[in-house]
Amino acid sequence: MLLFLAGCKTQSIKSEFNDSIYHLIKNKKLDIGISVRDNTGDEIVSYNQNKKYKLYSVSKYFLGLYILDQVDKGNLNLNQPVIFSKKDLKPDLYSPLRDSNPLGTTLTLKESIKYLIEDSDNNVFDKLIDISGGFQRLNLFVHQIVPNKNKFAINAGYSDSETLFQSNVITPSLTTEILYKMENRQIISDESLNLLKFYMQHSVNNKRIQGLLQTKTKSFHKSGTSGRKDGIITATNDIGIVELQDEQSFSIAVFISNSHEDDATNEYIIAKLADIIYDRLNNM
Repeated sequence: MLLFLAGCKTQSIKSEFNDSIYHLIKNKKLDIGISVRDNTGDEIVSYNQNKKYKLYSVSKYFLGLYILDQVDKGNLNLNQPVIFSKKDLKPDLYSPLRDSNPLGTTLTLKESIKYLIEDSDNNVFDKLIDISGGFQRLNLFVHQIVPNKNKFAINAGYSDSETLFQSNVITPSLTTEILYKMENRQIISDESLNLLKFYMQHSVNNKRIQGLLQTKTKSFHKSGTSGRKDGIITATNDIGIVELQDEQSFSIAVFISNSHEDDATNEYIIAKLADIIYDRLNNM
């Protein structure tokens, strides 16, 4: 009987969230994928959750996670130097590091991860892929966490062609599964987790998951954004973890693709979804 009642309650919550999603995206010209998991790992919100979406800068989260796993295993060291030559700091890529150090510089690995996650630096992504062993090892790491090779791939960096770069994909459901496992200490050490979450807490594009929650709670996110072509934006993404009042949390992934809407509308949809889920879970 208890299991039956719990199941009914879960279905009621899912129905509420589905209604909220419908009203948010009604009459909007876009494609959206959503997954939310509660503190038990149950997927309480799912919409196109098994469809593959383009990652864009969300890929930096997975690289940061992989590098910190390698730090935990002793293969990399947070204090080791990472040399960025002038050649590494390509002028045609988004790069706060290059803007402040146009002739090149040397950072520690820890400082490099900050630029990767907090500043979303494209040149730093390409450099850290090289020093951490390449795309094949990154993919192997993720596939060991969630063994479903058809739902995740990162095969290109920011210096590669746009066509190849768009082959970096994941499903919303797989994203929240990884976030849930990370938050529950199943992937990296507490020290590495705290460092990664600190950078995610202060990461750029905070108008999405953090947009309506900044005055309510702590949240930790990594966004991804494409350019526009003919008025259509390929990707407005955000993934992350949101703390609840009872010291629990939920993981959330929202991927908006091929949107004809403006940036403010896309970002509000993500912000409002996170806010609705936060308020509902706190009042259960």
